[in-house]
Amino acid sequence: MIGTTQPGRMADYIRRASKENDDGMIQRFGVLSWPDASPDWKNVDRWPDSNARERAWATFERLASLDPDSVDAQSDKFDALRFLRLDPTAQAAFDEWRGNLEKSVRTGDLGPALESHLSKYRKLVPSLALINHLADDGVGPIREASLLRALAAAEYFEAHARRAYGAALNAEAPAAKAILARIRKGELRDGFNARDIYRAAWSGLSDRETVLGALEMLEDAGWLAARIEKTPGRDRVSYLINPWAIR
Repeated sequence: MIGTTQPGRMADYIRRASKENDDGMIQRFGVLSWPDASPDWKNVDRWPDSNARERAWATFERLASLDPDSVDAQSDKFDALRFLRLDPTAQAAFDEWRGNLEKSVRTGDLGPALESHLSKYRKLVPSLALINHLADDGVGPIREASLLRALAAAEYFEAHARRAYGAALNAEAPAAKAILARIRKGELRDGFNARDIYRAAWSGLSDRETVLGALEMLEDAGWLAARIEKTPGRDRVSYLINPWAIR
């Protein structure tokens, strides 16, 4: 799958999956990236690099019709699929990296979702190394250069995965900022409640638990004061706005 989405939607999905139903789907997006938008804009008006495009397309076509014999792919009696192995130097580098990965995912310092995500790098790195090797017209065992490029890519994607999962698990801060923005626009007034926010389905504020966490954060910071009204059923909680919040 190749495509893009908004960071807010991705963070909301990861947060929901981590808390409610971690089906393991997001962990299969090993090449997930979360880039920053540059504050500087530059107009780029030029012809596409047609040579690079043609080389890439030729590579796709060659790999789509690849004959295993042409790359000296191996086979064994246990599996009909042909395969390539790492050469001894590449295998040594992979073993060292794998050892560090296994220690990392066993420390208990990672959240379960991120731990599961990084664990799948056991397969991601060899897959990228194989792609690099074949894209470079490699034949026979996968060379160290192809593996090292795969490891560099994995380091890049790990940094972005940590950011994506971190944004999902700390959704209350941007939600609190979004609530303040709605207050300053006059869309929330004294006496509003949490339901007024998440039922409006504003961007980043459609989830009840996130909204409640953000309101608690704003209350702790002194921007809001909770007012509890006793009722025959569940107590009603509304919020009074600090006048400084709208300045």
